Amino acid sequence: MQEYEKLNGSMTAVYAYWPRFALLYGGMVVTLLLMGISLDRGWLSFVPLATAVLLILAYFFLASLWAVYQLYDRRGLRPAHILFDMGQLLPEDRLVYVDVGLRYRPILLSRRLTIGHITVVDIFNPQWMAAGVLSRWRQQLAHPQQDPRLSWREGQFNLLPLPDDSAPTVMLCQVTSPIWQHGDRLALLQEAYRVLQPDGRLLFAEQSRTQTTWLTDGPLAAQMPAVVYWRNLLVEAGFRIQREQNPNGFITLIRAHKPGDTQARQLAFDLKF
Repeated sequence: MQEYEKLNGSMTAVYAYWPRFALLYGGMVVTLLLMGISLDRGWLSFVPLATAVLLILAYFFLASLWAVYQLYDRRGLRPAHILFDMGQLLPEDRLVYVDVGLRYRPILLSRRLTIGHITVVDIFNPQWMAAGVLSRWRQQLAHPQQDPRLSWREGQFNLLPLPDDSAPTVMLCQVTSPIWQHGDRLALLQEAYRVLQPDGRLLFAEQSRTQTTWLTDGPLAAQMPAVVYWRNLLVEAGFRIQREQNPNGFITLIRAHKPGDTQARQLAFDLKF
């Protein structure tokens, strides 16, 4: 457990996202070298442009570090813990945590339980996920120690190894976006819907395209879905959204629920008319 405490931080995420940071850092080094050459040879007209490029690269380097700190460090926003609170979960509750093998978030969440239990389902598959970042992250983590509050299972995005209507709560924290295809994302949410009990809670977190992500990620933010995309995806899977938070614009947190039998029949009736 102490090992996971050390790994749960910004440095782990920086290593996982090292190509982005290496590109920004390398760009700053090259720009500084060009500025030095320009000053040495008297190409003064090039210096203001190089200075502007250097400032932009330095800004996005620091902004990316700040975003990593907020999303992944135990002293940052801690989105999984915010979801835990949004779900009004108690120390004796049980939940299903769908993961991509990063493991540290459910381990830290388990500290909030007494006799409660977290079933962690690892759905990582490099064939249909953005595997580079996840593979580098997984390489840094040892197998977790035994804990009665945690159990570990292997699954797939379209087949969670759980019976129908068996889980009171399912949590997906930055698990859906690594899946490339819309249909596969929908299949994962439909599986979460299947295993949830009627009136069960879905606790969902994903990055969205916001003013904050434009400022921290620059052009890369264009690849992020808008908040409305995640809302519509949840509704398409059958969920009803109850609450939504977007702390500082870094990540969208949604609490939704699976309608009970009466609500489901009413919803089907409303759709017909």
